[in-house]
Amino acid sequence: MAKRNIVTADNFDMIYWEGLGEAMHSYPQMFRVYVTKHVSHFQGTNRQLSRDASQGLENVCPCCGRRDESTGHITRCKDEGRTEMFEESVDILADFLSETHMDGRLIDCIVTYLLQRGEQSMSSIVHRMPLFTTVARDIDTLGWDCLLEGRVPLSLIELQTFYLRKHSSYWKIKTWGSHL
Repeated sequence: MAKRNIVTADNFDMIYWEGLGEAMHSYPQMFRVYVTKHVSHFQGTNRQLSRDASQGLENVCPCCGRRDESTGHITRCKDEGRTEMFEESVDILADFLSETHMDGRLIDCIVTYLLQRGEQSMSSIVHRMPLFTTVARDIDTLGWDCLLEGRVPLSLIELQTFYLRKHSSYWKIKTWGSHL
């Protein structure tokens, strides 16, 4: 992952890999293939498909017309349909976080961060909430794409462990982390 500049060697140990592995094992095989292609930036975007001249495709986003339809563009495309789909996904995540006893202020921060699509740091969103400073710093260090793609910082897992215990939740952190 460091070679592709997805996660640096220095940041590798910041990620809750156990939860990501559990999540991947719970998915059907073809969805695992899709996720792997997405996170490695080899998804069937027009950037990739246009490399095959026989396809006759241009490297342009079919939704907004922007040149260079990369995996990163798909998650940031301002097209109305893609934006609506992205916002619905964030709403589903927010519901899950609320149902599993995450601090409501942190949920609001995560939702805001995701909806900013990499244009605002998590630290700037939590700037007046010291409890979330470490989580925000770690999210910013890893980057928006890492969080979006399920590479969750261990500091978030540690904080959520506290909330699960505080609420005597039936959720165990390993299960919670694999559902993100």
